[in-house]
Amino acid sequence: MSTVRLGLAQTMTHFGDDEERNLENAVALIEHAARQDIDLIAFAENYPGPFTESNRYEVDAVMAESARTHGVAVAYGTSRPAPGRDGSFHITTVIVDSQGVERGAYHRTHPEGPYIYRDGKQWNFDYVAAEAFPVVDMGWGKLAVSICSEVHLPEVSRILALKGAEIILYPSGLLIDELGYTENWRTLVRARAIENHAYTATLVNLMDPAVGAQFNRSGVELAPPRDSITTGIGGIYGPERMLAESGEPGLLTADLDLDRIRYLRAASEELIVPAPYRTIPGHMTWRRPELYGELTRPRTR
Repeated sequence: MSTVRLGLAQTMTHFGDDEERNLENAVALIEHAARQDIDLIAFAENYPGPFTESNRYEVDAVMAESARTHGVAVAYGTSRPAPGRDGSFHITTVIVDSQGVERGAYHRTHPEGPYIYRDGKQWNFDYVAAEAFPVVDMGWGKLAVSICSEVHLPEVSRILALKGAEIILYPSGLLIDELGYTENWRTLVRARAIENHAYTATLVNLMDPAVGAQFNRSGVELAPPRDSITTGIGGIYGPERMLAESGEPGLLTADLDLDRIRYLRAASEELIVPAPYRTIPGHMTWRRPELYGELTRPRTR
């Protein structure tokens, strides 16, 4: 198939004693996605869990079985043990096809740990950054993941695109809107689509506003209360236009024409008025890697 229907699962995330409810909700959302003829459903960073070192529960078998039962490919978040490091974990997005077969997994690569995952009320484990950028062949197209604030690092997305990724997901963690990042976040995700001739999408865990209140040192109300749930940042973008945006709970969907991506990557720009495209095609072929040594020079602090 050349057209893929993507669904973003913007849903309530539970922590602590209620955390395993996330798994029940994820299964229900996969079933709901099947009823909407969604081919690929994506969840937020680390959803449905586990979010801590102490409260571990099995998610992989359940998510794979749900994908197989309902015939929907799934990109879900979890934390997986870091090999050779007891008590340490990768932040991971697992990609399972519609037959329930795990096709690949991306472990977050930036920033290096520690980061925000240790000794928090929501996350609590020793985070370990990984060092690989997998691109997963789904049969119908090539899929990749870049997690949360990695969207600020264009190098990650460019590597994925150069390896053939046609859809790049940016599952995010928490409080993006409450922190005031939403406008820039969506702009960055859309920019990644334009500069890499790829479809991109982002979403965030929704939660009780009390989660955000613990970080509000000024006591200023940054956003009006809304149904006891934080605001989403959901967005789906192509290189030529925005396809869908919503901050509300639910399944945000869009149809992705992969043939269009392949055309834009292969075509050369012509001065035709009006142009048959809404972005400059073929610009990836302009790259001159021999000039880019600065990008790999050791960093200075």
